[in-house]
Amino acid sequence: MADKVYQLPYDSELDQDIHNWLEKLPRSRKAEFVRNAIRFYLQATGETPNPVVLATNVIQPVTQAKDEQSIKKKRPSLPKDGNL
Repeated sequence: MADKVYQLPYDSELDQDIHNWLEKLPRSRKAEFVRNAIRFYLQATGETPNPVVLATNVIQPVTQAKDEQSIKKKRPSLPKDGNL
């Protein structure tokens, strides 16, 4: 299989949403994320019958870490005699 390289020019001011998204991605994973975004678009518009296969090792939002910490909190111990 031959590798192809496609340059995607964009204006960092007009396409600021795209620019910000690309800047957040790790350099080694940018191409993978762009390919997945294109596949997602093709699937959403019905232009391809193939299912979207996204990477499982993705950047996780900071809010997930807060949720994990709240899950680890212990419940308060309640008295065993039935009085609250």
